[in-house]
Amino acid sequence: MKTISFRTGAALLSLFLFLPGCLDIYLTTQLFPNGEIEKTILIKGDSTDLESAPFYFMQDTGWTRKDIRVDDDKPALSLTRKFSSFKELNKSMNPEDTTIQVIRVKSDLKKKFRWFFTYFDYSETILKADPYKTLDWRNYLTEKELRQLKLTEDQRKEEPQFNEDEYKLIEKKYEEFVMRSAFEDYFRILFSVLKKESSYAAVQSELLNRKEELYHFMVDSSNAEHGRDLTEAVDKFLNRTDLIGLILKYPVPFKIFDDKMELWDKIGANSYKFIIRMPGILLNTNSTQVEGLETRWEFTGNDLYFDDVQLTCESRMINKWAFVVAGIVLLLAIGLAFKPRRGKTAA
Repeated sequence: MKTISFRTGAALLSLFLFLPGCLDIYLTTQLFPNGEIEKTILIKGDSTDLESAPFYFMQDTGWTRKDIRVDDDKPALSLTRKFSSFKELNKSMNPEDTTIQVIRVKSDLKKKFRWFFTYFDYSETILKADPYKTLDWRNYLTEKELRQLKLTEDQRKEEPQFNEDEYKLIEKKYEEFVMRSAFEDYFRILFSVLKKESSYAAVQSELLNRKEELYHFMVDSSNAEHGRDLTEAVDKFLNRTDLIGLILKYPVPFKIFDDKMELWDKIGANSYKFIIRMPGILLNTNSTQVEGLETRWEFTGNDLYFDDVQLTCESRMINKWAFVVAGIVLLLAIGLAFKPRRGKTAA
């Protein structure tokens, strides 16, 4: 892959984050009365991109996978799996290994038994997809600026108060947030490796003293395809040639950083459609798209990047057996109430 400057790479990625997706990913959850959950995933797009969906289920072998054709014979990938509980589902959607770089979805279900009815309170939380998690975007953007940043080109044209010059300033703030986030994460990884080598004590001290200078050096001149590119930039910045060898000696942390950059690249390219189907009668949801017992949410990568996103549904199901039992008890009570009493016999 062609290397690009740190600044150009971040700028392109920030722009890429707000473009229409190359994959349409449908994630459907069917909740059953006994707490079992069936998950169906449909991924539509170019055949060469179908395997790049940024979720752990792409690595999980427990799913039934089928290559199918949809929408005028276009290629698609279908994955289905039934789970005994939401806890089992979480193992496939929110793996315990935090070094796995994927979009994570955490499910939760609370069942409340109220004799004649059972209430189901189900939620899916799409955990913040920022792979670096080093900085808070609120230190760079206001809520209003973030809303403007998320506007599509058509929405910007329709917005009467939209100002092109203000928008460009917001883009620069966002670009700074992107680059700072990646830099802080890389710097943390590099420092953790340097601490393992006593011979690099002086290097640690120099990097701490010149950290801001290093950041601007990378922004202006370095490549940002992989952690290796950034490490080569550090060598160049310090007039050294040996730091690049740390990647061979400590490959794991640098591989994790590369995975984060890859996840960043994947997130913004897609559209995400979450569908939840509840048992019984739907009572409450934070979805604005409801049809019968089905609720739907639609997101792009920018919606998932900045904060957790929670999807909630509450439904009520009639316990038919409870009515049957109550009816039997009522009939028995009526029968006992009207049953003739036997008189007492004389002694």
